[in-house]
Amino acid sequence: MKIERLALYNFRNLAPTELVPDDKLNLIIGPNAAGKSNLCEAIYYAAKGWLLKGERQRDVITFGQHETAIELSVNGDQIRVHLNGRARAKTIELNHEKKTQSELSTRLRALLFTPDELQIIKGRPEQRRRFLDRSIADLSREYRHVLREYEQALQRKSALLRQENPDLEVLEIFNHELIDRGNWLITKRREYMRELNKTLPERYRAICGQESKLVLVYEGSSVPLAQLIRDATSEEIRRGMVLVGPHRDDLRFELDGHDLRRFGSQGEQKSALCAILLTQLDLFYKRFGDYPVLILDDVLSELDRPRLQRLLQLLPKDIQIFLTHTVTDIDELYPEVRAAARRIFSLENGKLSVIV
Repeated sequence: MKIERLALYNFRNLAPTELVPDDKLNLIIGPNAAGKSNLCEAIYYAAKGWLLKGERQRDVITFGQHETAIELSVNGDQIRVHLNGRARAKTIELNHEKKTQSELSTRLRALLFTPDELQIIKGRPEQRRRFLDRSIADLSREYRHVLREYEQALQRKSALLRQENPDLEVLEIFNHELIDRGNWLITKRREYMRELNKTLPERYRAICGQESKLVLVYEGSSVPLAQLIRDATSEEIRRGMVLVGPHRDDLRFELDGHDLRRFGSQGEQKSALCAILLTQLDLFYKRFGDYPVLILDDVLSELDRPRLQRLLQLLPKDIQIFLTHTVTDIDELYPEVRAAARRIFSLENGKLSVIV
């Protein structure tokens, strides 16, 4: 999967921008707050419909403007994402026909890696659940659909429990929905982690250069979900909140039998995330026969030179990459990064220019 052209209009702090990237490594350099992450977000937002900063979609519109547009040519397809801030309306077109975000995501696949990914290991359980859900949704439209249904049923049940005297018959209906969809989600999560763990240890060893074993462990109850919900019902009514279900499960990064979050060094955690990235690419290729567009936003600030060298060596040779870095002069780049970059752009004050 290759982006052949990208044009942005009124997207965050970026001036009207058009670039024709190379089909291998594209390097975007510039100082902090120049707009590099916004350029990455534009690609990711078009592919996923998810924001990297903030919660309101209209916040991506340049201050003082009322609409934004992202245009891409991807493997010959013409894609346009338009957001009208006044009408709060989003329009997606593929080859001049209106499509849903889910339909677009099958034609523009992207994988993002940023320094914030460290929070997957070090942060709260909801961050790890979000990582897991989005990773599976990248490979399965059905998972995205069932997850949305589960979240809607969860919201309805939560609203009911907040009432003074919740209707028990209605509560039972919501519980059946949560059990049905929740069991399906748990099954798919465990299946995904089994697939991930088939090659994750090998990828970790290649990144860190040591004979250690990294695996992901799903942390959920062994008790059937129906029984968990039945046993928790009276306490949920008393407390006015949903207490059990896959929305409260977690996952653990385990290195040689130890919890990487509690006992791992910064270097081991970074190696683990690089290994996860490579393994995700393996699963993408296995599922689709092609790689997604890979976005590496400011990862050079987090990876030491040996890990960076290994990561660049291990990335697929035919994958398109957008890599950002905070240097302002190409002479400041590591020689291996400069040698690998097929096209180099500079971003400063929201304005893009071509260096090489």
